Amino acid sequence: MPFENTNNHFGCSTGKISRCCPVCSIFDSQPVYENTMAPVSGYDMSYTVGRCRKCGFVFANSLADDETIREYYQSVSKYDVASEISELDCLRADAAVKICVEEKVPYDAMVVDLGCGYGALLSRLKTAGYNNLYGIDPAPNSAARAHDLFGLDNIFCGTMTKAHQMLPLAKADLVCIMAVLEHLPGLRGDMSELLKKLKVGCRILVEVPAFERFSGLESEPFGEFSLEHLQYFSATSLKNIFGSLGANLLEMEIVDLPVGASDSLFGLFEVTGKVPNYFEPLPEKSDAIEKYIADSKFRLDGALSRIPTAPLVIYGAGSHTARLLPHIEKLIGTSVVAVVDNNPNLVRKNIGKWVIQSPSVIASMPNAHILISSFRFQNEIAVSLRNRYPNPLVLLYD
Repeated sequence: MPFENTNNHFGCSTGKISRCCPVCSIFDSQPVYENTMAPVSGYDMSYTVGRCRKCGFVFANSLADDETIREYYQSVSKYDVASEISELDCLRADAAVKICVEEKVPYDAMVVDLGCGYGALLSRLKTAGYNNLYGIDPAPNSAARAHDLFGLDNIFCGTMTKAHQMLPLAKADLVCIMAVLEHLPGLRGDMSELLKKLKVGCRILVEVPAFERFSGLESEPFGEFSLEHLQYFSATSLKNIFGSLGANLLEMEIVDLPVGASDSLFGLFEVTGKVPNYFEPLPEKSDAIEKYIADSKFRLDGALSRIPTAPLVIYGAGSHTARLLPHIEKLIGTSVVAVVDNNPNLVRKNIGKWVIQSPSVIASMPNAHILISSFRFQNEIAVSLRNRYPNPLVLLYD
């Protein structure tokens, strides 16, 4: 989930924002993929994936402007509607707790979770014995969900740049930043300002999708290039950016997650209070992103070949659908008659030219095929739909 952008950038003739490399700060990236997406709620979140010509860091360029990104998150929030911790979030949170215990973070340490969502990590920390817990998230209902689900207090609605005004950030012993860095349009500026507000010796626990494990053949094609993921971290680039900002690496590991989910890269850093005058980033491997793109294209082409010539109800209105719609519109004889989603924050919003509706509308369309627009939850959704509707189902993946 993004926070305020304090990074250097400038406008393009397309109305998009060009970014400098978040690691080495130069404006010289090589375009490697055009990530074209259908607009969501009127917001065009398409971008160009580029690779820094100096250090090799891969990141999204030609972005929507800051205000558009903020309005998009506020309009279609999906981080504050959960009714329980998912199995995947449990695995990720438990991995973080394990690192805290193994690295001997004291149980009375003041822990601040930036981008805490509905409190999944904080709840697991509470169960493990940590009791001095704080969190902040821009999603408007996060605090209420965290309290209702887990009895968590001290959860606030706000951005990372305002966290020091709402939380005792300067006293924090551990700051957790889980599944956040990949979302930040102003990554380097946000992290630089954050570290200035933390005391020397404060630890920072970071989790991001592991670039080393990106797979276009075993996972959702182009799934790492979601509507919201704007940079793609390897162990090298994660160490590079924190090292350049004056934080020492204490521990780093990649945690395996179920097939279909991005494996997680965890890094534990310690604030030194000393920013190096000069920092030479270690170079990234040069061919990993090309392989991911080629494999994703092969997988996506296979998925598109399964779409019948028929009226379609698309079930799901996230990044997968935003990517799929421009391709479906080119299929002769195929027409989308509705897009539906269970997320109440999406219903009555637009995706492309379609208004997102509640799944209940399917009952009025018995002749339409239901295309399940999900990779990770395709089979679970199919079971649910077969029990409710007689419509033929379209499954895109084996």
